[in-house]
Amino acid sequence: MLNFKEIKPYHEKVTLIGMMGTGKSKIGRKIAKILKFNFFDVDHMVEKEFNMTIKELFQKHGEIFFRKIEKETISNLILKINKNKEKVIISLGGGGFDNEDTRKLLLDNTNVIWLNTPLDVLVKRIGDGSKRPMIKGSTRESIIQLLDIRTKYYSLCHNEINTDKLNQNQVIEKLIYIIYNQINIAIK
Repeated sequence: MLNFKEIKPYHEKVTLIGMMGTGKSKIGRKIAKILKFNFFDVDHMVEKEFNMTIKELFQKHGEIFFRKIEKETISNLILKINKNKEKVIISLGGGGFDNEDTRKLLLDNTNVIWLNTPLDVLVKRIGDGSKRPMIKGSTRESIIQLLDIRTKYYSLCHNEINTDKLNQNQVIEKLIYIIYNQINIAIK
């Protein structure tokens, strides 16, 4: 295993993007702990600020309100990170990368890595989708519709990891490889 105290990471600001159920938060938190980076989960930050779940925010205020708050949260976070010169892993909500301004901000200021997870795996992980405000009706059909919209945005990332045949530890290893090397690749 690498001694992370002796080697300087090439990418000190990393954003994980991808659909709900890809493991962005879980893996992001673990990798931040391993590398001693700060970890920020944008959805969690919004939930904490409003003291309600994302689903409750959607129900009470609607998606447009949520997306506005999400964009402001990300913008303020990047300002803070840059000011403090922090080493960070950011976990973005599934639709956070849809916004053009947010996308540009993250691409210009962080290394954006897409955790690309196959449809069947997402459906299994998300289950009935009752806690996910973007799932309406059939989980499979909702994810297909969202992927149809979001894939074109996700594909603008700096790096892509296809998680299809990888376990959690392998995804973490590949992320560390990207963070510590000057590369922009798709890992299949």
